[in-house]
Amino acid sequence: MTKVLHISAIIFAYMFCTSLQAQTDTQSSYFQNYIIENNDTLYLMSMDELTVVAMPNFKNKRDWKNYYRMVYNLPRVYPYAKTAKNKLAEMDIQFSKINNRRQRKEYIKEVEKEMTNQYKSALKKLTISQGKMLIKLINRETETTVYQIVKEMKGGFSAFFWQSLAGLFGASLKYKYDKNGDDAILEKLVNIYEFGDYDELYMKVFGMGIEEHTKMLQKNRKKKQSKAKN
Repeated sequence: MTKVLHISAIIFAYMFCTSLQAQTDTQSSYFQNYIIENNDTLYLMSMDELTVVAMPNFKNKRDWKNYYRMVYNLPRVYPYAKTAKNKLAEMDIQFSKINNRRQRKEYIKEVEKEMTNQYKSALKKLTISQGKMLIKLINRETETTVYQIVKEMKGGFSAFFWQSLAGLFGASLKYKYDKNGDDAILEKLVNIYEFGDYDELYMKVFGMGIEEHTKMLQKNRKKKQSKAKN
């Protein structure tokens, strides 16, 4: 469980309460502000927020393995979900300006072509578990299911086709994110990521940062491919 300690706020609150309970003189030196209370000098300083990332407590190896996979997958998937959110918001604005049905279809084709050229090669490299996570996170970010997005943009038949294809991999485009239920752990990871302390958690799990770990895995993958060719 992640416990966020707002150190600077705590210090401020403490000093504020103290000023109400006793008379103090606030002064400043060239380097540091300070207060004098009961003949004691207390220096005032602000500190950055500190996040204490605690590891969860699982009872079996399977749960730990799933957790490791989630920690590994999130930074590689979540940016795509954020991109989807921003792109849909952009499309909503454009749709409000386009009343002609044919022009809307042309606009959708343009966006589809743009997104395909930019992200197709990267998305094809996602694993099944990463694909499932992406479906969940897109629902979290956009508050609509991937199935509904496909249906609105491409039509009912396309949505049915892609839903059927996702089912072959044990996924569902109709998945609805549940931050207080099945996705509670994922939600905690997302919050850590958003707060900017994900690298600390990643270091605890894998013994190195995200960038360093990625480079190491890529290097090992190239070695295996080289051996396979020989």
